[in-house]
Amino acid sequence: MTEKEISINEALQIGIDKQNKGDFSGAEIIYKAILEKIPQNTDALHLLGLVKYQTGESKKAIELIEKAVSIRGDIAIFHGNLGMVYDSIGDEEKSIREFERALSLNPNYEGAWRAYYNLGIYYSSIGEIEKALENYNKSINLKKDFAEAYWNRALVLLLLGKYEEGFNDYEYRFKKEKPSDSRVFEKPKWNGEDLNDKKILVITEQGAGDNFQFMRYLKLIKEKHENCKILLECQKELLNLFKSFDEIDEIVEKDKNKIPNVDFDYYTHLMSLPVVFGTNLDNIPLKNKYINVNKKVVKKFENLFDKNKFNIGIVWAGNPKQENDKNRSMKFENIKELGKVEGIQVYSLQKGEIVKEIDFSNKEIIDLSEKMKDYEDTAGIIENLDLIISVDTSVSHLSGALGKETWTLLTKIPDWRYLLEGEKCIWYDSMRLFRQKEKGDWKSVIKNVKEELGKIIVNR
Repeated sequence: MTEKEISINEALQIGIDKQNKGDFSGAEIIYKAILEKIPQNTDALHLLGLVKYQTGESKKAIELIEKAVSIRGDIAIFHGNLGMVYDSIGDEEKSIREFERALSLNPNYEGAWRAYYNLGIYYSSIGEIEKALENYNKSINLKKDFAEAYWNRALVLLLLGKYEEGFNDYEYRFKKEKPSDSRVFEKPKWNGEDLNDKKILVITEQGAGDNFQFMRYLKLIKEKHENCKILLECQKELLNLFKSFDEIDEIVEKDKNKIPNVDFDYYTHLMSLPVVFGTNLDNIPLKNKYINVNKKVVKKFENLFDKNKFNIGIVWAGNPKQENDKNRSMKFENIKELGKVEGIQVYSLQKGEIVKEIDFSNKEIIDLSEKMKDYEDTAGIIENLDLIISVDTSVSHLSGALGKETWTLLTKIPDWRYLLEGEKCIWYDSMRLFRQKEKGDWKSVIKNVKEELGKIIVNR
């Protein structure tokens, strides 16, 4: 390539075209050729940096884009893309610095929507919720079809108690790059149409706790639609428990890749029902017990417990694959303090590999993990206990749905369903909330719980 044959700008455009088509090696050859002639060409440095980022060489990408920035520090997109690369390697401080610098130079630069989105995530994580909402709004204004921004805005709106707006945005979970359910249903999605003499397929989704929380809506469907048949699709570990629901006419095991082979007129996902029923803070249905357990299952476990003691079940960690698990879960060393409270017996309802790391030999805490084959067993055990104390997990939701007294231990910035303050849980009348005052401070939460347990024992 010589300047007579092709201009630098023409070469850059050819490289960009190759890059956009996924021909990263072809683009790299062109950018390197330009840099051989003009080592200070900031466009080539920046674009080659992007190629390195796209091919997994983030450190090299940072080196190249930072060199471009050192030459031309007034180009917004250079800073924006540098922020994106820093974000990919988990350097939050530098990532946020670069996004903010980019937007200060040009609040509408190409790619600004991504910077606003990442700032939204950051401000949400540190508890500056209004700033998070502001940034998600700006991201959406620049990119109207950006499903991830709508989804994250939904979580912020719901946390603020703006349920009607939040549940509308929550529907964007099906339009994300990785949708929560990618299956295509031939039948129409239910949006509140008359279901008299119709069959509706209700699909469980996300975590078990989400399903326990939203199963309450099945009763509303039955109450409002005469002779409506509800077909429920759910995960295997939920089958036995959900068979106890009077509202369910047929239940099938979920296969995330296939539509169940059953006849239905409409379908809906369980967590879409709040939108259909216009849920807000003032009309949340069925806050008392709405899940029942087969009496034989309850009786099966009754001899496990000392009736002369106050028996509590504990869970200290959630599913490690959950996005916010590092914040919502605590270490066993924190919660084991409850086993030292006089007059109570503590039972561990914890499941998973984490249980294998714990020594239960002193009997202050008794491990029941082997007794719980599915959630029906877990529910049967909960019914035999006096109190459940858990971090934000499926067990706390199941306990609340069973109407059992439940103390849920929350991180400083909790999941949206607990709002930002208060001891009362608006979804479950039997649930009390214990909140961190400072991020990561579980010790003060456990101290508070121990004090409250002491009051119960004294008053027994």
